[in-house]
Amino acid sequence: MSEESVLAATVRTETGSGAVNRLRKQGALPGVVYGLADPKNVQVDAAAFSAIQRHHSSENVMLKLEIEGDQAHNVLVRDVQHHPLSGVPMHVDFYELSMTKRVTVDIPVELIGTPIGVTRDGGLMEQMLREVEIDCLPGDIPEQIELDVSKLEVGDGLSVGDIKLDSEKYEVVTATDIAIVLVAAARVEDTGADADEETAAAVGEPEVIGEAASDEEGSEEKSE
Repeated sequence: MSEESVLAATVRTETGSGAVNRLRKQGALPGVVYGLADPKNVQVDAAAFSAIQRHHSSENVMLKLEIEGDQAHNVLVRDVQHHPLSGVPMHVDFYELSMTKRVTVDIPVELIGTPIGVTRDGGLMEQMLREVEIDCLPGDIPEQIELDVSKLEVGDGLSVGDIKLDSEKYEVVTATDIAIVLVAAARVEDTGADADEETAAAVGEPEVIGEAASDEEGSEEKSE
């Protein structure tokens, strides 16, 4: 485990909104460690936590949490609550891990390359799914899952079933038929001239009232 994946923590004795707000003003981030005999309230340095998060593409970061007066714990960051406006972390849940017991985590999907249907044919690429749930040992948790989209043409797509992972290490939990990315044809808006032509074709040739009236009069004269 890398050095930057080590985070110091202290036991938090004060609880309640007033207490945690004071902690945040002092640069601390309140949290809870689950998976121990009992959940333990802790606090960590907010800047140090954010620095670790910046080095990872997913919030599900595995790190070593060194709790003051206790042994270090292998934990997984499972839930981070953010301020609705600033996006600053407000609370974090840590889950203690057994390195020999599999866990289920959400892993980001990173699309690699640009589809040929976009570069050559002017199509549009849409990513419908950005995370995939997998089951694996904590030591095998990947930063992200890469999916090559460079060969996709207009009308092509990739689903969860197209993800290739080592089946001995990983089990993909997300349903295999769920679409991840699709390359669609670009929508072309009708110009005014095209719209006029289509309208004329739909209506047909206009009736010339004057000519029709003359023909009817001529017929009447002949009949008289």
